[in-house]
Amino acid sequence: MNTRTLCLGALSLGKASGYDIGKQLNEVFGQFVDIASSGVYPALRSLAEEGLVKCEVVEQDGLPNKKIYELTAEGRKTLQEELEVLHPTHKVKSQFMLLLFFAEQISAERMKNIIQERLSEIDSFFEAEPMIRNQVCGSPGQSFLLDYVIHKFETEKQFLESRSCDLLEQLDGSAQLKIGEAS
Repeated sequence: MNTRTLCLGALSLGKASGYDIGKQLNEVFGQFVDIASSGVYPALRSLAEEGLVKCEVVEQDGLPNKKIYELTAEGRKTLQEELEVLHPTHKVKSQFMLLLFFAEQISAERMKNIIQERLSEIDSFFEAEPMIRNQVCGSPGQSFLLDYVIHKFETEKQFLESRSCDLLEQLDGSAQLKIGEAS
């Protein structure tokens, strides 16, 4: 998905400044697709020229003027048209998985730390889940996606906790390294 379409998508959720759109693209949409946040402002300029978004300049005391963007009816129509033809490819890009692929090239202790770090990331997501759920209330698609992600993380956590000791034993040649135990 290109930056233009992502900007339209962000604005479909409500008015926002370019900075806020860039932040949303990285924090929210960046979980799903690669983002070139450097393209946000050129995309917004182009979208405004095409009448797909409108821009309001807001004066701020002691700060530069702020531009607030809003999706137009034509912009919403364009977003819907682009989403209708977007192919639902699914790619997983993960340095964690790359490190698992090369596990034999990494010490067992390092691999143990890598797995524990991933488990900590998953736990952090679960701690933030109530806040995330509050942000998606009312949207069936976003609620469904959140439930999907929760299920994937629950399954990943269960797999890592139950099976990583097998990998570590194979790497270390012993059962000395257990996930969740101090070295």
